[in-house]
Amino acid sequence: MNSTAKTFLVLLGATVFFNLMFYYLSSNIEDFENLPLPPKKVDRYKTDNPLIKVDAQSRDTWALLDFSTGKIHRVEDMEKDTHRLQKLDWDLAFQRTKIVTNGGVTNPQGPVQVKNLGQVEFDQVQDVPATRTDFKKDDRGWGGSIVNKALVDWYIYRTRTHNVESKKDVYLIDTGDGFVKMKIINYYCERPESDCKSMMCTRDEAACLTLEYRYVPKGEHLFPTNPIDHPQTAQVSH
Repeated sequence: MNSTAKTFLVLLGATVFFNLMFYYLSSNIEDFENLPLPPKKVDRYKTDNPLIKVDAQSRDTWALLDFSTGKIHRVEDMEKDTHRLQKLDWDLAFQRTKIVTNGGVTNPQGPVQVKNLGQVEFDQVQDVPATRTDFKKDDRGWGGSIVNKALVDWYIYRTRTHNVESKKDVYLIDTGDGFVKMKIINYYCERPESDCKSMMCTRDEAACLTLEYRYVPKGEHLFPTNPIDHPQTAQVSH
């Protein structure tokens, strides 16, 4: 058998094989389509400390959080609604990525000041500080905007995907009536920040800040270490 005949037989065999495979796949394609996709693996952040989610999505209002009660109030204009700021019980105010406090130029009558401890282990922060060294109050920043230098750079902005990721710093907050230690563990409403490292997450999915915190009233010298009754979880990246 010459080489031309051999080549023809090889091509004929390959054609028959691929036609049989195509027939098999096409006749069973419904079975493949009906197979469910494996569930997406989601990182869970488990903690024995309280978690609270602050909806700061609105660009027209601020969410004012009181750590001692967990209550959230709404104010439209932090510059003009000074009477409400003085009347309400609150510690931090959130609007998208912006965070200000109940103190300094935001509310001169407010007592709140903040210290950034950096990326330390949350549960290792046990002592309520006796002095207020390096605590920051709200001040005027570039362009006259209100900022708190301890909080202003709490996140990383990813220029490639235009998304936000918390630095996971731990903050000490003197609320006047007590002390809070706090960590921002997630910025997105229903998905972990890790999803947004390589893909764009829409703005509609953003600005629901999940906070891990512990509050102690004035006069206490140690943050509680006992776990809460029901350990909490959140969709976050570690």
